[in-house]
Amino acid sequence: MSTLLTILFAWLGVNLLHAAWVGTRRRLWERRFTRDADGLLPGAAEYVVGQGPVALLFIHGFADTPRIWRRIADRLAANGAFTCRAMRLPGSAEPARRARHQSLEGWRAKVDAEVDGLRSTHAAVWVVGHSLGGALALDAALRTPDRISGVAVLAPMLRISRRRSPLLPPGAWFALARVTLCLSPTFESCFSAVMAAVDDPGFTFLRDKFIPFSVYHGLFQLMRALRGQAGRVACPVFAVTSESDSVVDTPAALRWLEGCRVPKEIHARTDIAHVVPLEMGWHTLADALAAFVRESSAAGRGRE
Repeated sequence: MSTLLTILFAWLGVNLLHAAWVGTRRRLWERRFTRDADGLLPGAAEYVVGQGPVALLFIHGFADTPRIWRRIADRLAANGAFTCRAMRLPGSAEPARRARHQSLEGWRAKVDAEVDGLRSTHAAVWVVGHSLGGALALDAALRTPDRISGVAVLAPMLRISRRRSPLLPPGAWFALARVTLCLSPTFESCFSAVMAAVDDPGFTFLRDKFIPFSVYHGLFQLMRALRGQAGRVACPVFAVTSESDSVVDTPAALRWLEGCRVPKEIHARTDIAHVVPLEMGWHTLADALAAFVRESSAAGRGRE
């Protein structure tokens, strides 16, 4: 009995110490900036640029904000062919008490609402996503094939790379952490809270530094839902992957994408890292996406 009590008190102590440490670190981090009137990180609000006939819905990735798409959205909107809507996933860039309520169901509901809103004013709606956002774009295409004209995914998070977890798969580490630290609901991210473009250090944005367990839970739930579903994709697919990606398992993503039996264009890059919208050559990829959307739309009209 004494051994069991010792283990119980040790577990409780670790949880309380971790919660106190992360809470203190988060409060110190929050002092570095001022949230906007909606409680969001600076520059994290949603936006729309362009008034073109084809709507592009942009979904950001894990811990990111809509600002990551600003350069690509501006470039695509400039040619007059696209309306670019950069949405924010519920919970992202929000205070801790709201952020911890994130879930796959909430993400899906927001994506569906955004697609419905764009479809009310546009005949064609494409969903463009990076990382987690790429997985959500594919998930939306599978769930609502009649509402989405095509998808574009940049470094889609279909499986997490093991480069940073050589001993156990990432999913096993998450399951272990959920049990060990179940009374401490938030992790501090190992990634920088300030992201900057590789080709333009002046283009920066603030991202979430303290990530609730609920985000990881929703992410792993989403990846499980997409497993083995590539053959069900019914719309054109544009994709960009990175061979040197240390976040996403690129070989697994490529195998999934190859299983899509639809018109597709895959750019397997060897010269960029995971955060594709901030990498060198982003403008070339944006132009390639625009051309693919135009060609796919023309081919669709030809089959009508």
